[in-house]
Amino acid sequence: MSPNVFMESTIEGYSDSDLLNLSTDDLTVLLHVKQEQFKYEVSNDDFGGMTLVDAQIKRLNTIIQNKFNYNNQNFEIMETQKEFDQLQYLKDQLKYLGFGESSELHLDLEAGIKSVDQQFELKTQSDKTLPGNKVDFVLKFSKSEKGGVFLNSYNATLSNDKVESLSHNFNVSGENTFTAKEAVNLLEGRTLKIEFDNPKTGEMEPAFVKLNFEEPKTEKGNFHFQNFYKNYGVDTADIVEKSNLRFDKPEYKDSVIKSLEKGNIVKVKFEIDDTVVEGKAVLNPQYKNINLYDMDMNRINTNKSTEGLGHDQKNDKNNVKEQSIKR
Repeated sequence: MSPNVFMESTIEGYSDSDLLNLSTDDLTVLLHVKQEQFKYEVSNDDFGGMTLVDAQIKRLNTIIQNKFNYNNQNFEIMETQKEFDQLQYLKDQLKYLGFGESSELHLDLEAGIKSVDQQFELKTQSDKTLPGNKVDFVLKFSKSEKGGVFLNSYNATLSNDKVESLSHNFNVSGENTFTAKEAVNLLEGRTLKIEFDNPKTGEMEPAFVKLNFEEPKTEKGNFHFQNFYKNYGVDTADIVEKSNLRFDKPEYKDSVIKSLEKGNIVKVKFEIDDTVVEGKAVLNPQYKNINLYDMDMNRINTNKSTEGLGHDQKNDKNNVKEQSIKR
């Protein structure tokens, strides 16, 4: 089941009917406010906030474009303004989703917008993988009859020299958007915390999701999601509290908890046999614990001494399939 993120019925207190009565200039100002808010949500790694604001930005862009058409402005001016707005918006969207802002990507995007094709694709890569892994992205765009250009989905393919490649298609919408880094985390076998709208209760609820590499793919070639809902009882703060992690400052704990819940590999300090060492940690919601590693991503058994860790501990770096099965 894919995550479904709640979308507010108003934007800064304006209903849809209110927005339709605003001038284009006022709508543009409001759009700028939401774009700045999106940057703030990204800086705080707030997935729920990002998807909510992204949906609001899309709504504003649609209303602005429809207003241009409705007012029947000069075609040349309209097209120039629309192209500028679309290009900048799509550049920002690619940046905030973690696909970067390279000149090559921007040139390819501009060429795709100007092409006569109703659909086009852009290719890029991620540098936020485990050593030895490579993730290639194919970003899929389409054009509407009114000239709008939209990023609909992207395909992410992880490959290395140890296992066959793993590929998954991620939708891009206000209700279901994973960032590029979150896609990498999922393909490397880690679990993310998301908020979804429970249709049974009508309320937002947390859940942890991961890709299930053991089941056959869907008809569309995607992995099934394995979900751990609220009643499964995963409490990251409690798991961290009961772990051997050590924090130099109390505020570091909250930062580590948030990063673990995003599926990141987090640099931490932990205690083994009364010795505090540096290493890395990964949250394992399925078993309600934390997997600990040394700095080279060799798995650490906390029941053993730190002596000889490099000799008899399992090495998890870029071992994607084994990693996902064991966690």
